[in-house]
Amino acid sequence: MMTPAPSPPPPDPAAEQDRIAESETSSALPSTTPGLWRPNGPTAPPVRRRPDLRLIFSIAAAVAAFFVGLIVGLASGGSDGAGASDPDIFESAKETCASGSSDIRIGDDGDTLSIDRAGAEEMPGATLLQLDCLLEELDVPYAVVDRIQNTRALDGYQEATFDGLTATWNYHPDDGLNMTVTRVG
Repeated sequence: MMTPAPSPPPPDPAAEQDRIAESETSSALPSTTPGLWRPNGPTAPPVRRRPDLRLIFSIAAAVAAFFVGLIVGLASGGSDGAGASDPDIFESAKETCASGSSDIRIGDDGDTLSIDRAGAEEMPGATLLQLDCLLEELDVPYAVVDRIQNTRALDGYQEATFDGLTATWNYHPDDGLNMTVTRVG
């Protein structure tokens, strides 16, 4: 009859830790790829990733644009929309922006403002600065200004109504922008 072999003594935890640490340092060699270290040991060092700065800046810019738009909207939204209710709106806009211009006219007893050949390449009429000033003085909403700026010759006559005023316009590079703004009602 055979006697069972004596069982080996339990491993010493401190000795086991030393053995693992020694095997990690001796077997962890730099790889052949420059700047890249790959451990051969049982554990890899934690990988720290830098945040993508483009994403952070994009989000920050979007948030900033939102709040700027909100502030501007609230500031301009507080106006009383005096467009059509001011009987002298066209006269005061012309006096402010183009007092001596014959290319900006008032008719229909002060109910119509006409702008001729703004920014035309041939035989220029009203200047683009005068046009911008008039649109500002009349409190033309940004959406309408954007439509005016993006009108092409192929688009024909365009129309928009805002604050008791109606604007109609067309554009051609040679003839510039021709616009009529009238009081509604």
